[in-house]
Amino acid sequence: MVSVGSKWGVAYLFDKYHLSNFWAILMKHLVNLKYFFDIGSGYYMFQYIMHEFFRIKDDRTVFRGHTSRYGNVLWSVPLRMFYGVVWLVDAMKKIIGEGKWTSPGTWFGKGSWFDPNKMPFPFEWLQPKVTTGASASEATSAASGAATTASKTAETVFGLNYTYGEEPKLVFEHMPHWFESIMKFLLPNAEVAHFMAKLMTFFELAIALALIVGLFTWLASAVTIPLVVMFCLSGMYYWVNIWFLFVAFALMNGAGRAVGLDKWVIPWIQRKLGNWWYGRPQSIYRDER
Repeated sequence: MVSVGSKWGVAYLFDKYHLSNFWAILMKHLVNLKYFFDIGSGYYMFQYIMHEFFRIKDDRTVFRGHTSRYGNVLWSVPLRMFYGVVWLVDAMKKIIGEGKWTSPGTWFGKGSWFDPNKMPFPFEWLQPKVTTGASASEATSAASGAATTASKTAETVFGLNYTYGEEPKLVFEHMPHWFESIMKFLLPNAEVAHFMAKLMTFFELAIALALIVGLFTWLASAVTIPLVVMFCLSGMYYWVNIWFLFVAFALMNGAGRAVGLDKWVIPWIQRKLGNWWYGRPQSIYRDER
C-alpha cells in the first residue's frame, strides 16, 4: 500500500486486488483503525476519525472536503435537504392538488393553483360579486360556513408546535391595513392574482430544488425570509410554522458547500467575477540589456 498525499494512493491486497485513489486511501484508513482496535484504544480511534475526516483543512480528506468542519457545515446538510423537501411538497400540492380555502390562511385539502375555477382567494376584494338569487343562496351557505370557521378561529390556541386536538393560531388574524393597501395594489383583480399565484408556485419549486441539491443555498434561504414575513402579514401563516424563518437564517451559513453543488459553483463564480473585475495576474519579464 502506497499513500501519495492525503487523497491519492494505490494498494495491492491479498496478492489479488488492485485498488487506487479513493478505494486505496479508504483501505488505508480502515487498516489504521484496525490497528487502534487491536491495541484496544478507543480514544485514539476516535481522535483518528475526527482528525482524518472532520478536522483537516483545504479538502485534504478522502471525501474531498465534504466532511470537513473547517470548510463546510456538514451537520446542516440533513436540515437543508429536509427544508427543501418541505418546500417541494408544498409546491407540488399547489400544482396537482384538489381543495379549497375554508378561511383566510386555511387551505383545506390539496388545491391546484393553476385552475382559476378551483382557486378562490381568501382576500375580500378578489371575491366574486353576488347578484342573482342562486348566488344569494350560495352566499348564505358560504356565510354559514364562514360563521362555523369563525367559531373555530375563536378557539385557536397559541403554540410553536402542533398539539393534537388544538386549532393552531394564525400569526395575524387580520391583515394589517397598510399591508392590505400594498396587496390591493399588487393584486388588483383575480386575473393578476392567478398569475402571481402561478409565479409564486414556480418560485417555491425553484427554492425547493436549490436547497435539495445545495445550489445557491445562501440566496435560496435568504429569499424565504421575506416570503415568510409576507405570508404572516397576509393572514395566511400559523405560529406552528414560524420555524421556517429560523431555519432560513441557519442555512445561510454555507450549508450548500457540504454535499451540495455550492462546493464547486460558488468558487467558480468567485474566480470568474474576480477575473472580470480585477483581471488576471500575469508575470512581466523585462529585458534589462
